[in-house]
Amino acid sequence: MPIRDAAPRRPGDRTAPGRTAATIAAGACLLFVLASSGDRARGAAAPAGLDVEVQASWTRLPLRDWVARAGELAGMPVILDRRIDPDTPVTIDCRGEALRDVLARVASAAGAEVDVLRSSVRIVPKSIAGLAENAERARDERLPRLPPERRKAAATKRSWAWPVAARPRDLLVAAAEEAGLVIAGLDELPHDHFPAATLPALSLAERFDLVLAHFDRRLDWNASAATDTAATVVSIDSAPRVAARPQRPRAADSTRPATPAAGAKGRDVFSLRLEAPLDQALEAVAGRLGLALELDEDSLRSRGIAPGEIVRAEVRDASRDELLRAITAPFNLEWRIDSGTLRVAAPAAESGPR
Repeated sequence: MPIRDAAPRRPGDRTAPGRTAATIAAGACLLFVLASSGDRARGAAAPAGLDVEVQASWTRLPLRDWVARAGELAGMPVILDRRIDPDTPVTIDCRGEALRDVLARVASAAGAEVDVLRSSVRIVPKSIAGLAENAERARDERLPRLPPERRKAAATKRSWAWPVAARPRDLLVAAAEEAGLVIAGLDELPHDHFPAATLPALSLAERFDLVLAHFDRRLDWNASAATDTAATVVSIDSAPRVAARPQRPRAADSTRPATPAAGAKGRDVFSLRLEAPLDQALEAVAGRLGLALELDEDSLRSRGIAPGEIVRAEVRDASRDELLRAITAPFNLEWRIDSGTLRVAAPAAESGPR
């Protein structure tokens, strides 16, 4: 069942002056990114985590692709639990709300909830919501009590990537061997295959729990130096209950973006990668530009062009006019903007020689 948004929210006053940023996705494959030249004058700002303001629209985008986009916005992985249907279509319009609120709405519409961890976010079935967060807090209390070498290994950060059809058991065995640790219970993991993934640098403890959470498991670290077993795979709900601590501000939150260069203009430029029905693409782009669309479908049909015919285009750092020409040029369409309306039509057929 599609994920649908409630009535669009009006843009808030919190958006940085001179900055416009939006993403539109429609159909199976439409990506439209709008950013102002002032952003580049300031330089790329550090990711704001889950507090980043989202001005974006997605239409019928598979949930697996949506969480990848959300991870890019958050600056950390957004993990979709293996029990959540990755093909669930996401249709949502965001006008400046925080990413954490957008995640909650998308998860709720998919019958799921969000677990926010230190270095990742999980969209999980409601029946296990909060377990990963509690397991992380319990792990944080246990790790400082480990023997020094074991504690160092658990905290060592590595990036992580695997190909399609990788087996979770093999991934964890390899990680344990690389760290020189004996982990009990890995042989009991169910047989499964993961889609391809590329993760940023995470600690060994985080990497293990990230994979194990898919199977409602976690690592129970052994604080005794008298045994060679560094940790044991146990049920995720076996973690002792640990109260959540008050959230501390993110480092990025205290860093203000650089002041725009003197004389920097806020002229919008556009980047577009598009493959979608022509009428849907024009509707989405017009809406994001704040324009109504008037598409003369009769003129299109008179020239043998179906309104739903697929249009493909790609531009980068283009002006508004260059953007619209890129969409209409493949069909030799004419367009103009008049009184807040984008009017698109096929040119009249030329008469033959007299």
